[in-house]
Amino acid sequence: MKSNRCLAIFFGVAALACAQFPDFTPPTPLIGAALRNDTAEVKRLLNAGANPNEGRFVGGGTPIFFALMQHNREMAEAMIGKGADVKATDASGSTTLMWAVHDDAADVAMVNKLIALGVDPAVKNKNGETALGWALRRGYTPVVEILKKAGASDGEMTKQSVEKAVALLQKSSPQFVKVSGCASCHHQSLPLMAYSAAKATGYVADPAGSDYAAKITIATFKPVSAEMAAGKPNVPDPAISVSYALVGLAAANYAPDATTDAMARLVSVQQKQDGTFIAMEARPPMESSVFTATALSVRALQVYGKNPEPQVERARLWLASAQPRTMEDRTMQLLGLAWSNAKPVVLHKAAQALLAEQRPDGGWAQLSRLDSDAYATGQAMVALKMAGTVTDADAAWQRAKAFLLRTQLEDGSWLVHTRTIPFQPYKESGFPHGKDQWISASGTSWAAWALSLGASDKPVLRTQARR
Repeated sequence: MKSNRCLAIFFGVAALACAQFPDFTPPTPLIGAALRNDTAEVKRLLNAGANPNEGRFVGGGTPIFFALMQHNREMAEAMIGKGADVKATDASGSTTLMWAVHDDAADVAMVNKLIALGVDPAVKNKNGETALGWALRRGYTPVVEILKKAGASDGEMTKQSVEKAVALLQKSSPQFVKVSGCASCHHQSLPLMAYSAAKATGYVADPAGSDYAAKITIATFKPVSAEMAAGKPNVPDPAISVSYALVGLAAANYAPDATTDAMARLVSVQQKQDGTFIAMEARPPMESSVFTATALSVRALQVYGKNPEPQVERARLWLASAQPRTMEDRTMQLLGLAWSNAKPVVLHKAAQALLAEQRPDGGWAQLSRLDSDAYATGQAMVALKMAGTVTDADAAWQRAKAFLLRTQLEDGSWLVHTRTIPFQPYKESGFPHGKDQWISASGTSWAAWALSLGASDKPVLRTQARR
């Protein structure tokens, strides 16, 4: 054992001795002074005739890139005054404007100057990134607002974000059914809402994925139609599980049939005298709230129920006066009020309470002690849009969108951590994040739905019943 350790140390030292380090000697004195952040020396060299466009160093940047890297406006302006090419790009095709916005406390004056000198904020580097994309990594800052006023758009970023998320959700949906044998809220119903919103916006969404999710949902409930039609509670937590299924089917424009009639019948008998619908309240956040049960049931009965108006009215009255405890409660309260056509003053009050919970990072958190995440943020954004209380131009919406765009992972998902009681055996669905994958699929659905709504003036699931 000792000899093996010695050999490992020997070969490690030998490898180090043989390594060829790259030469980081600055190619020009001007670049060297810029790297040292020595403004006085940079000015002296420029006044002595140094060429501000000569030489390229790490990353392929010309001298002005390193002044911007040091966040040194005085140095950058000195170079510009001596003819530095502000429209130069580095080896990756990134612009001086990108380098100027990359700082966590980017210099607004420098950004404005570069734009005024003609640096195009819409230019993409070889990775397809823009200055706005670089800036959004730091949140919805004043620099982001400057770039947008200059014509930069996050439309392409949003489109790519939604399409990656939807493709991932569609891919994992059949795998979940394969390992579980049934449809679910997190892998079929919520994704159906995300698919439909993406499609309505003109984003790419494979119709086969939507058709599959709708068909498997019906296939799950059809065998127990007779019992549901009789109002027998043979399905767990029907005001949430069955209502989620119906709301997903509504998003997919599934026509009412005998199965949806039976499902709606079972949901209808879950309402209590006070207007609420019975909820199990055991699996946060999706199955943990009477607000969730009531809001979803309202929407399900509007589309697939028979004579739903009296039940919807009782639910609306309760939702308008009830006091939410969690973010799930508050968001579903606003959604339920929007779906039940509450008065504008009531919607405004609920929306303002929800907006007051937005974090400085632009997101919302499921609980006050937790970090912001895609589930709570996407859900809040959808509720606010459904209620007609925000527009895409509002600062709150822009901050929330920036949060989602910068927290999405490369695979298209958003990570949301589970906090439910683990009584249901974990099964691999092919969605990322292991034991957190089911709630992450839900969070990804809410996020994709929200981002799609920001690009459309026709919110999915805002219309009334089709009967």
